[in-house]
Amino acid sequence: MTSKAVLLNNVEHKDLKIDTRHCASYGDSVNLSLVFSAEFDDLHKEYPILFHKDPETNAFSAHVILGFDKDENLFLGDDGWSGNYVPAVLARGPFLIGFQSQEVDGKMQKEPVIHINMDNPRVGVDDGQAVFLPMGGDTPYLEKIMRTLQVIHKGAAFDKTLFSSLESMNLLEPVSIEVTLSNIDKINFHNYYTINREKLAQLDGENLQKLNKSGVLNLAIFALSSLGNFNKLIELKNMKSAIA
Repeated sequence: MTSKAVLLNNVEHKDLKIDTRHCASYGDSVNLSLVFSAEFDDLHKEYPILFHKDPETNAFSAHVILGFDKDENLFLGDDGWSGNYVPAVLARGPFLIGFQSQEVDGKMQKEPVIHINMDNPRVGVDDGQAVFLPMGGDTPYLEKIMRTLQVIHKGAAFDKTLFSSLESMNLLEPVSIEVTLSNIDKINFHNYYTINREKLAQLDGENLQKLNKSGVLNLAIFALSSLGNFNKLIELKNMKSAIA
């Protein structure tokens, strides 16, 4: 998919409409998605959250697992997305965060602004969701997109604190999850990590307080509790295989 990202504005884009459906043709058929710490509270109720370590840079990022095979999203069907929460990277559609120099309190600084990829196939449909109201105000759809982009922006900033804290306390361990489905071989996850439950439980009061005060403790608990959602994935996979 090519990218022609331009600054969104209510003059040039006053009549713009967006197809908000989730389907394979729009790139939603993926077995994992990059996610951010700011959405863990919503994500952990539905999807397994794992931490991926880039083998080249050793940098960590968070992913949710949506399927077991390549290009398999078990939450995507003919009627769209079956989950209650769509990860922000997939929910944002053709919109992106850009930065623009603006004067704030007499000083120039980079401020986040909304860009739109005009080459995205969701853009410019006749029967989609309007971006702006007839008089130029933001539609509820655009307000929702703004909140989604804010999740990405804030989450990306806090992720650095999350992973540096977990690494400094040696709380990350390689995933030892082995999934056996009814009709295929065992599946293992490579280059993925999760929280070491025992080490977290054994932290002294000072370190626990540090994690709690920074907001990392809740995120660690969310990540651990999310692993139970692998059972949901297995059920969805087995149902899909039975139908096929």
